[in-house]
Amino acid sequence: MQQSPSQRLEELIRERARLDIELERLRELVTVLFVDIVGSTRFYDEHGDVAGLVMVQKCLDLLIPVIEQHGGVVIKTIGDAILARFSDAEAAVRSAIEMQRNLDDRNRGRAPDDRIQVRVAINVGMALLKGADVFGDVVNVAARIESAVEPNEIAISPSVYEKIRHLTDLPVRRKASGVELRGKVGKLDLYDVVWRQNESAGPAPPSPSKQQLFIATGLHPPVTAAPRGSARESGTTAARPPGLDKTVVVGTHAEDLHEVGALFAIARVRVDGSVGQRYWLDHPGVIAGQKGEIALEDDPLVAPQHVRFTQLGEGVYVEDLGSPQGAFLRVREPHRLKDGDVIRIGRQKLRFIGLAKELVTKSDGSLGDTTMLDTGTPTTKLAYLVRLNESGEEIDRYEVRGSETSFGRSRGTHTFAEDHYLSSTHARIRLQEGQYFLEDLGSTNGTFAGIHKRALARDGDTLMIGNQLLRIIRAEQSHD
Repeated sequence: MQQSPSQRLEELIRERARLDIELERLRELVTVLFVDIVGSTRFYDEHGDVAGLVMVQKCLDLLIPVIEQHGGVVIKTIGDAILARFSDAEAAVRSAIEMQRNLDDRNRGRAPDDRIQVRVAINVGMALLKGADVFGDVVNVAARIESAVEPNEIAISPSVYEKIRHLTDLPVRRKASGVELRGKVGKLDLYDVVWRQNESAGPAPPSPSKQQLFIATGLHPPVTAAPRGSARESGTTAARPPGLDKTVVVGTHAEDLHEVGALFAIARVRVDGSVGQRYWLDHPGVIAGQKGEIALEDDPLVAPQHVRFTQLGEGVYVEDLGSPQGAFLRVREPHRLKDGDVIRIGRQKLRFIGLAKELVTKSDGSLGDTTMLDTGTPTTKLAYLVRLNESGEEIDRYEVRGSETSFGRSRGTHTFAEDHYLSSTHARIRLQEGQYFLEDLGSTNGTFAGIHKRALARDGDTLMIGNQLLRIIRAEQSHD
């Protein structure tokens, strides 16, 4: 039966929404670093192409190992420039400082024509990662910052400064305000990292505005900040958004939440589902764990430092700090599963194994990994779930068959009658166009997908670490 125009339009809208979700999962908050060799064009003109190539390669040989030693990945070299990415802004800044100091030591006592100078620009923002390459506005902003940098400088964006401004051994000063960057709607403030050891930086600049963070990161535009004076003085609770009965201020900048710009709090979720103690994200890198600023001492499954939260613009960046038990984000819409993904439903911890292995049913009814029966009959490829205990050891397996496999306490393809945290029908795995998607079926306690190192969370998202639930709460400050 031929579809009507309205049906086709609805289908296109659904497909666009699905693609947007997929693209969102590929986006990550990354740090991009540009290094540009100063004076290479003049060097080529004065000394010829061969000598120019030798000079550029000599410089690359000095700089690239420094980037890699600090955990950076060199994406490409573009003539006399280097484009690299880091998962950590602090590491990018420290690599830039080491590069400038190494070159300064090298240039000391050399003739002007034999000196190598570079400009460095660093930005933090959302990007699409494809293999080793990175795409997105974060690269464009970093490149445009680089064009405003002087030789021997390290210029950083507001989002980089926001990530490192609590580090007293990385002095930063304001470089310029309201710089116009070609192709950008807003004007950007730039900061200069002071890398010479005997140079004074002066007072640290104030925290960047939410509008500046938005321009740098490419996250959603911020709402208008509340009036100044909406937070109480240090030592008292911050002004409370409607419905919050208690607010705990975390960090050293609690005396002025307006200046800090804490748009988000992390709230503990009680057993009955109500929201408990809140912790403002008033500085970058708030740690949750047994020994974290968000103290979760009553759960042995929580690591000493389990996850780190950083507010940037209109999102909260969640980083798993290598915890043995992992960190999980509650599934709101269909979540595409990849081989090795770990999920949580009720108290069940399950690892998804894609179509990478051949499975057979053995004589005892269990699944085996052999590729062929004893009779020589080839097997059929199957996806399956591995059930894990608290130590991460495999204790059971469950096949994922057909277009849909469901899970619950009393109903579904696979049931767990002893798990009272499961709903009767809790979740399902659906096969669509060769991809597997995890979906929650309206369960009371939710379905959770493991975070791969880092994820972007938004208002209302719920995290599970150990057996603890934490909720992201967004709220503007207002007068009591």
